[in-house]
Amino acid sequence: MRKFSRLQILLKTPAQLGWKSATQYALYQAGLRSGYFQMRTRQPEISTMQAHLSASRKSLFPAVSADDLKKTIGSGISRLMETADALLDGKIILFDEISAPLDLSPHTPLVHWSAIERGKFQLAEDIKFIWEPARFGWAFTLARAFHLSGDARYTDGFKSYLDTFNQLNPAYLGANWTSGQEAALRIIALSFAYHFFSQSAHVPGDLLSSIQSSIAVNAARIPPTLCYARSQRNNHLISEAVGLYTTGLLLEGYAPAKKWKRTGWKVFNQAVLDQIAPDGTYIQHSTNYQRLMLDEATWMAVLANQAGEELLDSVKKKLALSTEFLFGMLDPSSGRVPNLGHQDGSNVLPLASADHLDYRSTLQAAGRLFLQKDLFKTGDWDEKSNWLGIQPHPFTASAPADQLRQGDEEDWASMRAVRYHSRPAHADQLHVEIWHAGQNLALDAGTYLYNAVTPWRNALRTTRVHNTLSVDGLDQMLPTSRFMWLDWANAEVLARGPDSITARHTGYKRLGITHQRTLQRSSFSGWEITDEVLFSSPKIHQITLHWLLPDLPFTVQNNNIHIDKPAFTLSITNDQNTAAALQVIRAGVFMVGQSDMDTTIFGWFSPTYGVKQAALSVLYTLQTDTSITLHTTWEFSEKKSRTE
Repeated sequence: MRKFSRLQILLKTPAQLGWKSATQYALYQAGLRSGYFQMRTRQPEISTMQAHLSASRKSLFPAVSADDLKKTIGSGISRLMETADALLDGKIILFDEISAPLDLSPHTPLVHWSAIERGKFQLAEDIKFIWEPARFGWAFTLARAFHLSGDARYTDGFKSYLDTFNQLNPAYLGANWTSGQEAALRIIALSFAYHFFSQSAHVPGDLLSSIQSSIAVNAARIPPTLCYARSQRNNHLISEAVGLYTTGLLLEGYAPAKKWKRTGWKVFNQAVLDQIAPDGTYIQHSTNYQRLMLDEATWMAVLANQAGEELLDSVKKKLALSTEFLFGMLDPSSGRVPNLGHQDGSNVLPLASADHLDYRSTLQAAGRLFLQKDLFKTGDWDEKSNWLGIQPHPFTASAPADQLRQGDEEDWASMRAVRYHSRPAHADQLHVEIWHAGQNLALDAGTYLYNAVTPWRNALRTTRVHNTLSVDGLDQMLPTSRFMWLDWANAEVLARGPDSITARHTGYKRLGITHQRTLQRSSFSGWEITDEVLFSSPKIHQITLHWLLPDLPFTVQNNNIHIDKPAFTLSITNDQNTAAALQVIRAGVFMVGQSDMDTTIFGWFSPTYGVKQAALSVLYTLQTDTSITLHTTWEFSEKKSRTE
């Protein structure tokens, strides 16, 4: 790969990302360095603010009785109460996986947030672990527990944590104020709690007043730095728009609220139209962020309907397309989806007791609002809809379908082949997922950490750990920073039939190489993947095919990997009989084969942020100076025996 100077990268970046985004980012940097943001976000006088806030107990969405909710939630109630009681004991689950003490400290000096953004203070830890408890996900849990039980312990606990946060994080000081999106997510959580607390005559007015003033303080943080959210063209902008609109409704009558509401409405509609492609693809190419966006759109639609407003038809159409697109990626047996793109553990509307990686609660609610139908029969995934008062529609039986998906509900596979119109997340063109009986067998590694020492600084975005080919150990695109790729690798679908898909991408064109892949349902109840590596000039290159499997017991014979449960065989060959090395790496350690390569990031699977589990990286490597074809077969032996 050619080396690029810092100047070359600076020139290429606005040209490829768009001058509008670059200009908005420049405005943000100017605001930081000039002191403008510090002037715009000065500490407010809370008592004066509270004097101007209305004492009315305003409902944001339809009232839902505790008795009705108990009937529909069923066994999920016990799980909810256990989580709420653990919170009262000071225990939280970060990213729905990591048990930790509930720590609301900013872990930074109480300097103005803009100073931290300018690098005046260097954090010693990943800021995501500071932000997660400060997103107030615990507010949803305590509010739900109170509404179902009427137990004042939950409102007392809520008040204690809100007071603690406000004491440890004075307005606009410290790390928890560096992002407008984080303020917006707190607004959503606080507004949900306010809605249910305000329905009870037993909740004291001073708690409701405290929630209102906290919402106002968070809302005032957002408008000055909307330029940053606009520069990103992603979920930041949608979150901040939803936060402003929510505040405008809840604090009706408060002087700035009218403008916040108007700004939030305008920005939300613009962002949805910009960020969702005509086929329903979300701009960030991440299933997790697509869920985040749909959850926030669901919240927005419910609030707007309650307020007598309605989203634009063009916006509803885009949201319907996005709902269908995400549903098309669903594994019906597990409710999970491929772990594509950034997976930062975000669960911004945690209103379901089911596993957080089960996307059915989001899709059921979004389907009811934007498709006017239930995508699933009645089940645990109805809970989010129930809490928000979203009415059911008739269930319409349909199997998930996507243009790049093959198979049936039990056995299916998909291939990633996209043309980028915005910033790519992972260098994963022609990555293949394989699912069998509800289990993901060809995995996407996920993310693990954004902020960490080498090599874990967003390391799993690289081509090398995806289920695709890499050439000379290089990525398909040029990595220039933790989240930035330049020289985007675009894919083209060449053929699509009932049992096969063929596509190619441009990522190695600079090397004189084209990678073309065919995914095909095989005649022996499995899958065949054909990788054609087409050379335009005779120069020796190293070709590596990678597959990431779950951590299952295995045996190796020649180039065949045998797994017992579920029973399948993974075989790799090439059409030139060129000598190839087969290696299996588990959790960064060679299990089969050996070399001097750095194996640290191989053999890991990260289902959510901050978590990595052992997995099996299978690497098939050869050197050649001519075009070559690699064949991978996945044969499910237990299914073969039933069909013979």
